[in-house]
Amino acid sequence: MADLVIDYGLLHRLAGSLHSLRGQIETDVNAVGGRSVVSTNGEVGSDAVGNPTLFAALSAFYATCHKPFQDSMQKLDDLAGLLDSVATVFSEGDSDLTTKVNAARLQASIDHWQAEENAWKQYQDSKDKVITYKYYDENGVLRTATIPLWGPDREPPKDPGAQPTSITSPDGTTTSSSQQVDGAGRVVTETSTVHTTDGLSYSETTTYTYQDFNGDGTIDNVDYTTTVTHADGSQEVIHKATSTDHTTVVTSTTKDGTTMTTVTPGQNGAYHSVTVDPQGDTTTTDVTVNPDGTGTKTVTGPKGTDVYTGDPNKDRWTKSSHEDPPPQDDPYTPVNE
Repeated sequence: MADLVIDYGLLHRLAGSLHSLRGQIETDVNAVGGRSVVSTNGEVGSDAVGNPTLFAALSAFYATCHKPFQDSMQKLDDLAGLLDSVATVFSEGDSDLTTKVNAARLQASIDHWQAEENAWKQYQDSKDKVITYKYYDENGVLRTATIPLWGPDREPPKDPGAQPTSITSPDGTTTSSSQQVDGAGRVVTETSTVHTTDGLSYSETTTYTYQDFNGDGTIDNVDYTTTVTHADGSQEVIHKATSTDHTTVVTSTTKDGTTMTTVTPGQNGAYHSVTVDPQGDTTTTDVTVNPDGTGTKTVTGPKGTDVYTGDPNKDRWTKSSHEDPPPQDDPYTPVNE
């Protein structure tokens, strides 16, 4: 089966073209009212046409076309909105992945720059230094000589310039990233923004919290708060908090409300999770792990119960059964006694 390929940049540009077309139609529709006849200079009378019969026919034509063109403006708006929403969804899915991949690429680039910066600083500190040594010449006289650390046959390192702050993908998409690091060299805040060549944007800002549960000086857990700004300006805030018993609560808050997932870990990778969405619907997930490493996942929600078997370590599952939810009692159905 062929893979589905979505050119969301093309969809975004097409949506913009439809909005422009809608604006052009609106200008023309507003210029023509009722049975008016217009020219490039505006509304005209029958004397400009010269023939009353032709003027009446043109007037009837404009009146007939006026309503359909009015209706087409809403249809164009609806279609443009649909195309733009599809483009945005696929673009933001790619952007989310891009921010994670490019954050790693940027960090590698910063590490490489740091190595070059250290070499450059070492060169600046030692380029004028020499090694002094003593030797006896052919006459047995003790003499002093020097050897420069950086001789003419030794190529000095290049100035690496400013620290890199962005990564450009092969398709022209740019991800800019900024980081704040604490005294231990840990990233405490990171911001990444993706700008596509078609004008779509996506931004993530994450603040990290490091926890040492047992006080041994080793970080046991990293929590975070991430704010995602979508192309339309709307925001989503994702917060992860972990308690000392390693129970994790993740909340995702948008304009539609908050979704909260509570995960309680079990033995050998097993866990129990409960998710409550903004409508109050609850979904529970239970994962058990067998001694041989295989496992079973049971998901119970508003649409029933699904049971999966597979590999919990790789999170690969195959559905083995489904059971519909029990029927709800209808208070309007009489009960025969």
